[in-house]
This record gives sequence, C-alpha cells and structure tokens, in this order.
Amino acid sequence: MPMMPNIMRNSINRWTSSIFLVLISSLLTIACHSLDTQSSDTLTASISDCREVQHKLGTICIPTEPERIVALDPRHLADPLLALGVKPVGMAVPIYQGNEGLLGLTPEHIEGIENIGDAYQPSMEKILGLDPDLILAMDFAHDQVYEQLSAIAPTILIDYESNSSFKQNLRYLAQIFNKDAEAENVISQYQNRIDELKSQLDVDPKEMEVTVLIHVGGQFLVTSSYHTTHEVFSDIGLINKILPGRGENTISLEVIEQYDADILFIMDYEQEEESFFLENPLIAALEAVKNDRVYFVDPDKWSAHGPIGVNRMLDDLFTYLPKKS
Repeated sequence: MPMMPNIMRNSINRWTSSIFLVLISSLLTIACHSLDTQSSDTLTASISDCREVQHKLGTICIPTEPERIVALDPRHLADPLLALGVKPVGMAVPIYQGNEGLLGLTPEHIEGIENIGDAYQPSMEKILGLDPDLILAMDFAHDQVYEQLSAIAPTILIDYESNSSFKQNLRYLAQIFNKDAEAENVISQYQNRIDELKSQLDVDPKEMEVTVLIHVGGQFLVTSSYHTTHEVFSDIGLINKILPGRGENTISLEVIEQYDADILFIMDYEQEEESFFLENPLIAALEAVKNDRVYFVDPDKWSAHGPIGVNRMLDDLFTYLPKKS
C-alpha cells in the first residue's frame, strides 16, 4: 500500500454536486453509461465504438482508442502508462507534509500533464475541465468516489492486491491499451539490467541480507512483502527481512537489531541529518552501521511501482551493492 496518508473527503460543495447531477443525467442519455449495483458488481457502459475490459467491479466498456486519459495515481498508473508510451492528460499526486510526491517519476517525466490535485482527494472540477474519455483509479483510494468519476467518463477501478507486482500491474495496463508487446519489451530491458547487476556483484546475492526501513512521523516502519523494493530484491536474488502481507508495521528502536542486515536502506520522509540516526546508540550498534553499509535513499524514488521509478531504484543499487574490484 502507498505510504502517503489515505485522507478521503466524503462530500463536495453544493455547486459541484449540482454539476454532477447534470452530468449523470446527460451522460446516461448521451453515452448510455449505466451502473447497476443492485443486480451485480458488473459495470457496463454502452457507448459508440467501445470495447469491454475487466476491472475490479466487473466489465466496463471503454473507447477503443482512448486519447484523453486521467491517471489518479503516479506510481501505479502514470509511471507504467508513460513506460508504455501512453501520456495521460492529467494525473493526481499524493501530498505529504505539503510536498507532492511523484513516487519514482521526475518533473521532466510529467511535463505537459495537468496536475489534478491530491491522489487521495482529486479535484473533480479539474477532471471535468480536462474532458477525459477514460479515467484510471485505484481501489484503495477512489472506491468512495467511483460513481462521481464514472459520471464524468468510463472509469476503471484497479485492484491493488491483484496487481501488487509492478510487472503484473504493467501487463494489466498494457492489456487495456493493446500494448502487450511494449510491456514485454520494458520487462525484458529491466531483466537485462538485473542480470547485469548480478554479474557485477562480488558475492552471491543469496548470501547477502538487506533490510529497508521507513522513517516517517518520528517512527520506524518495516516494509511488507507488498513493497516494490522486495520484488526488485527478489529478482536480484537477495535475502531480505520483511513482514508478510500488505501494510508496513511500526517497530520500536529496542527491536531494531532484529532487522540488522549486511546492507540497511533507510527511506527517511522526515529528511533528518544522517547524524540524527547514527548517533543513536541502538542504531550505531547495528552491524550494517559498523561496516558502513547503511544508505539513506530517496523515499520518493524508492516508493516506485512503475518501470521508470524501478529503474531509477536500480541505478541506486548499482551504486550501493558491493561490486567486484
């Protein structure tokens, strides 16, 4: 799951509500876009020149060649879309402590894409203004506003757990846009980089333990098996200390030694000085610290779930993992 706080508003202002009522009525008439939640979980839309795709709520009919796509998440949606050569017209980004997170992307990657607000609270007015023909949303953030979104344009609600692998997520999106060959090419290039990295290591990756800790809100969290870093570590063959299932668990400094490893990566959202950590006696006692194998990595980059961000994470691993002389 994303690290950013999941803040959902349950209402919109009266003016916007009236617009939605008008939109719902007009789109039902013009686009024949219907949602039947009483008889089944299947969403169908009847519009001219459309094709059916499967998503979390069942089947939906989308334009054969959507051109104005809104992506309501950067790492699960915008990143893989861009990697497939599909550029959305708008995207939402999570906000933490007033800072927008691109989660693997850079400002250069999203140049020309309209910012439509917080990923957990996107601006319906801005989405309306973009006149999209397809909206991509995530179930963990947008299930409560799905009907509002689907009144604007056909909306695909993506099941996070079914696509927790960044490669599976890429393949799922590729099917929507008939970009299967492009997806396999992106994955092949990624695998080539993995093979190159493994060939440069001075030890068998199966003999190297790694841990990723998140520092946020003054607490340490251990990343779960759903965290994308562990998919990358697994592809390399590294041993990593993780917690099963989804969600990151808070740990106290008193048990941090349980997560000691040959290499320790710390994703610090608070942007503290390194001395803030290394001068703590419980952290200083870790073997990774003693061996000068603790690395403070960019939490925005290391929260990636798309090929662009994952390859940027790989850039760091080429630097940090021990290589042959």
